[in-house]
Amino acid sequence: MRERTALVKLAPPSGTRAEPARWRRTRTLRAPATPARRAATLSRRAAGPRARAAAGALLVGLAGLAAWAWFGADDGFADRLSQGCEELEPCQQLEAEAARREQSCWLGCGRELSDHRMARLLRYRAEERSAVREHYRQREDAERSEQQSERDQKLAEWQREQAARRAEAEREQRERLELERLRQDRVDQRIRAERQRRISYLMLLTPAARAERLEQCYGGVPRGSGAAPGCDALVLDLVEAAADDAEKKKLAALNERLLRGGVQAPRPAPPRPPASAPNS
Repeated sequence: MRERTALVKLAPPSGTRAEPARWRRTRTLRAPATPARRAATLSRRAAGPRARAAAGALLVGLAGLAAWAWFGADDGFADRLSQGCEELEPCQQLEAEAARREQSCWLGCGRELSDHRMARLLRYRAEERSAVREHYRQREDAERSEQQSERDQKLAEWQREQAARRAEAEREQRERLELERLRQDRVDQRIRAERQRRISYLMLLTPAARAERLEQCYGGVPRGSGAAPGCDALVLDLVEAAADDAEKKKLAALNERLLRGGVQAPRPAPPRPPASAPNS
């Protein structure tokens, strides 16, 4: 039977002042090992080398698996990652795949972490490029909008100028038409006044004198040549100046007869001999 030693703390007597704790080493007897305990101890001692061998084999397998994953599992992804990306969407896809590979890795994940950092950096750069392109696009849109606004403003000014010119031309045209109408009204008024004066004069004549005036109008017209210039107007004036309907009918019949047959033009008087000059 083997002995064991142990440290035991001694309690101070009651009623005494507090003193440092005291310890005393005591000896204890170890119980004899039973057959069951001895068998368990032997089995643990025998299983120690086998457990260490199994753990070593497991570590070797894990190391091989990590090496396989490192060197040959994702060469395609490494190539795509090394090629990089320009647009935002492919970079986001690379980052998502790198994050998935990092989450699925459980041993020797240094490469996955590095790939994830690289993919994230590519995505950051793509976002920066996209932001720069968006900034330039917005600036170009603003410049185009400003230019379009200037063109619209110039077009509106040109249209206003053209409308003002058209309005001015229409106003001038109306003024010219009004002046022409006023001038024509004055001319017509003067013509009516002159005709009224002629009719007033013809009304003072006798019916025979009015008929003679009509014959004199046709007197210079060759036979069968029709009405002479101005005779139609004279007929109207004579008819209007006639005293009654009977005279108007006679003047109309005389005018028709003169139109059909005409009158013989009077022969011109022979020229007078020149007067002899006085003796000097």
